[in-house]
Amino acid sequence: MKKALIIAAALLLAACAGTPFTFGQANKVKIGMTEDQVYEIMGNPYSVVSKPDSQMWVWSHATAFGGAKSVSFEFKDGKVATLPTIPKSFLPESSTE
Repeated sequence: MKKALIIAAALLLAACAGTPFTFGQANKVKIGMTEDQVYEIMGNPYSVVSKPDSQMWVWSHATAFGGAKSVSFEFKDGKVATLPTIPKSFLPESSTE
């Protein structure tokens, strides 16, 4: 029984993919922040997509229960150039003020 629970827990954890983040964290990122500043807030991006004149840092997280979310920031010359639109309903109460 104990072994079955351990296996089930391992499978559940393995079914989660990506880099966990919150929209509250993403809302703290501002235009002009450096890559290091964004890393401090968000942690490792799930992927980095290089473009000719910029980079897109993407955070994506999917759960075993079918939930998924993602957010991305565009960097030009090592600084945030564009921010995503995050609906207020996605943010914790203290982040909407």
